[in-house]
Amino acid sequence: MRLRFQLPFATVALPPLALAGCIRAYLIKDTTGGKHLQEAPRLNRYPASVYCGVAWFLQGSSERIDPEGGAPQPLASTLLLGPQTRPWATRNPGPVRTFGVVFQPHAFHQLTGLPISALVDGLLPAQEVLPAPWRALCDAVRHAQDDAARMALIEDMVATHWRSSDGAQAADGADGAPGTRWMRALQAHAAASGLGGSLRSLERHARAWAGQPVRRLAWLSRAESTLLQARTDSEHSGQVPRWQDVASGAGYADQSHLCRETQRVTGHSPGELARGVDTDDSYWFYRLWS
Repeated sequence: MRLRFQLPFATVALPPLALAGCIRAYLIKDTTGGKHLQEAPRLNRYPASVYCGVAWFLQGSSERIDPEGGAPQPLASTLLLGPQTRPWATRNPGPVRTFGVVFQPHAFHQLTGLPISALVDGLLPAQEVLPAPWRALCDAVRHAQDDAARMALIEDMVATHWRSSDGAQAADGADGAPGTRWMRALQAHAAASGLGGSLRSLERHARAWAGQPVRRLAWLSRAESTLLQARTDSEHSGQVPRWQDVASGAGYADQSHLCRETQRVTGHSPGELARGVDTDDSYWFYRLWS
């Protein structure tokens, strides 16, 4: 049975442990049911991220919000998402039913052959970018009978083509938060590829595998891990996070350093983000992902 995290209108489902070094998670949203679901948030806020993904709009549509106030950009019904270097937002004009899969970027590079650097900040029509076997998979996923069948199709493709022996699987399954595990997985992937474990060798290949410099990957990953852990600890203790202590425990120079990096990833300070997650339904992704 898959581990799931649920809201009334959205679900995160985790892959089998054997594929956790490749597939980060599945994300499902459905607001097409009764009136209470149709009134679910149509504005969707997302953080900057190291991950790649594919999203299927099975019913309804979505458009990207222009942060400068321009006209919204309609998005493809099968959408390829590259790593995002800044927070972003979309809007659903009406009820939607969506299914998405989130990949570790180095694994997505291996599976598709695409240079991840060409996908950074992209929200692209999947059928125009992916290689033929993946376009066929996209069609099969769209027409599958249910979400369980969609996951099975993706996992069959991944199990056939992903070389899990490169050490990334073991690294990602180790103890620690997802962001820091991911950086260890990338280093293991470099070492297993005969490139050595040095920062210099990792930097040379990080742009192809992950689309971004190692330094940016590191602060994105640390911010994700820190914010997830802070929210988890707050929920368990019932106490508002002490951000100075959170910053110290995560290795930031001080609270201001944590605030600057959180602003780069989410558009908000840690305190502002926590209040938004607790009170504003447009932050449902943050609520669910944590």
